[in-house]
Amino acid sequence: MRFALNDVPDRIVPLFVLPYAIWTMYVHLITATHSSFDTLLYGLPGMALIAAAATLAWFRLPVPARQSDPVAASGGVVSGPVAVWVARAIGARFVPFVVLALAIVWVGLLSAGMPYPVFWWIALLATGGAWIGNLRGTPHVTSADSANKHAAWIVLLVVVVAAVCVTLVASRPDADDAFYRSISATLLRYPQQPVLVHDTLYRLPDIPVLLQFYRLSNYDVLVGTLARITGIDHLVVAYMILPPVFAALCVLAWAYLLRRIVPVRWPSVLLVLFLCVLALGEMHRAYGNFAFVRLFQGKAILVTGMVPLIAGSALLFARHGGLRHWLLLFAAEVTALGTSASALFVAPAAAALGLAGGWSANSASSRRFAVGMLASAYVFGAAWAMASATHGGEALVSSSPMPGVPQILGDTWGWWSTQLLLAALLAAWAFVANPVRARYLSAGAFFFLLVALNPYTVRVVADHFVGVRTYWRLTWALPLPFFLAVLLDGVIERARGMRSKVLATCACAALAGFAIAFGWRFGTLRSANGVTFGLPGLKVDPVEYRVAERVVKEVPEHGVVLAPEAVSIWLPGFVVHPELMGVRELYLTRAFPQQDAAQRSSLMGYVAGRHRPPDSAAWFADALRRYGVTAVVLVHSAPWRGEMENVMEGQGWRSLSSGTYDVWVKGGRDAVTTNRAASGPPQASNLVG
Repeated sequence: MRFALNDVPDRIVPLFVLPYAIWTMYVHLITATHSSFDTLLYGLPGMALIAAAATLAWFRLPVPARQSDPVAASGGVVSGPVAVWVARAIGARFVPFVVLALAIVWVGLLSAGMPYPVFWWIALLATGGAWIGNLRGTPHVTSADSANKHAAWIVLLVVVVAAVCVTLVASRPDADDAFYRSISATLLRYPQQPVLVHDTLYRLPDIPVLLQFYRLSNYDVLVGTLARITGIDHLVVAYMILPPVFAALCVLAWAYLLRRIVPVRWPSVLLVLFLCVLALGEMHRAYGNFAFVRLFQGKAILVTGMVPLIAGSALLFARHGGLRHWLLLFAAEVTALGTSASALFVAPAAAALGLAGGWSANSASSRRFAVGMLASAYVFGAAWAMASATHGGEALVSSSPMPGVPQILGDTWGWWSTQLLLAALLAAWAFVANPVRARYLSAGAFFFLLVALNPYTVRVVADHFVGVRTYWRLTWALPLPFFLAVLLDGVIERARGMRSKVLATCACAALAGFAIAFGWRFGTLRSANGVTFGLPGLKVDPVEYRVAERVVKEVPEHGVVLAPEAVSIWLPGFVVHPELMGVRELYLTRAFPQQDAAQRSSLMGYVAGRHRPPDSAAWFADALRRYGVTAVVLVHSAPWRGEMENVMEGQGWRSLSSGTYDVWVKGGRDAVTTNRAASGPPQASNLVG
């Protein structure tokens, strides 16, 4: 049978990447020309035809000969006279454990207070030495597809089903959806307006989209497009239809990369990787919290699926060359940019690390590395265009002090997870028996330390390439959960190979106990991480969303709503909703002048029970009149709730509902209904700039 079950990732991945890359470039053309959503929809059949033709043409391109893929002949992880002497002294089988022990000790010293520059220098020299050692592996040609096909198929299917199930039943709402869902809602409400040009949070005519860089991502445009074509509510598309599809694709992307690193062990490593990702939920920004509980956002798709896919494509091109593989790498980077604007720096970095991991010390490999970097040309061009539009990208640059690397990692992964991932970064290469396959792990560790974790260059890189506030996202360029999974699977494999079965059982049990304890304490799916389980549904805060839904139902579109941020973040996601006093306090200054933004923030804090200015009753009454507020949502437990109610009752307001949040409207229910009928349908011209 020509169709090998083991080739499923390699066949399905291009079927997703190539059309999505065409879609991304199409949406970029639409936004660059300030064309409308209707225009985008009219041109959709032509775009689909081009995408289908391009994908078919790609599959008809010749596959480069495998002779250009050198694989080390040695079955061990050591090369060179010093390494051979060490291996003979302690036993080649124990070399990985010695490397792991040294990594654990070194990371432990860092956590105990050793200065980070000292840790960094030794770690850099160690990983550099490991990379040089792997480069000296003697090459020969071998097959990369040696895993048991039926076992691989079963494991792949199990992990895909598990990932889809977690994505559907686990709910971890995120406040960033205030902006992301507003994009598709605004496209559906005003389809004749330019795509990703005007503000979508407040739908203000003279205000641009939240950040110019967001014009490069199109995941939410895809949500709006599918909703328009199918007639399905865009929230259902965003939360219940696309996430499970992307969950399956992310697992296939994992397998795609693992087949380039551990071709024999990839099914077992894939299963370990899935469990590792679920365990890494110590912090809000941790890998696990950007995986299956958050795949309704494009940046989660970037870090979970696209980075491994780019790395795998880069390794494939670095080892084989050929137009076919170059085009796939190019398409993978464009697709990554379509999922999230963070790909402006993450995608080229991930590609460079992959190309470095597949590089050999010869001229042919060096040429492939240079040509491979040209696959980032589209992303670099987009970065230049956005930097020009934002006058050098000052919107991402902050004057605040740059935190140190340990603080960045702790705030991103969590203290315990940082220790675990740093140990994996330093030692994972030792658990890949083939030096050529291990190059991605050793080269990746070396260059990741040199560029991303360099204590001497973090500020320069932040100010000129990434931004201080988003520097932590540069850690996405190297998929560190893969390092951890390769290491753990290698430990298990070697433990099972011990002569003493009792000792092997005890070692595996100890490792399993540690894994369970770590996952129980820091896992993504724990309730302390804000995750709840239930039937597939919208990934929203149920109480606050119901209040927002009530407000949208009762308040006319031209009414003005003042609500706490916990409620207001869900209002922009409705296709038709009233005008908003504020959504997220963090972004108020991007839509309103500084003084006005401060006033709106104070009002949101006041109704949330967090902020009470002097002479608050008169101040609140004046603000209601001045802003023309027609509906107020207030926290029922606010200490000054009675004061707010007295002010509104004095102006003829009535209470619509009471509970965790109280909803008040001007003039009562009858007046609101009358206002809705009198106002008529909202005019699309309110977005014409």
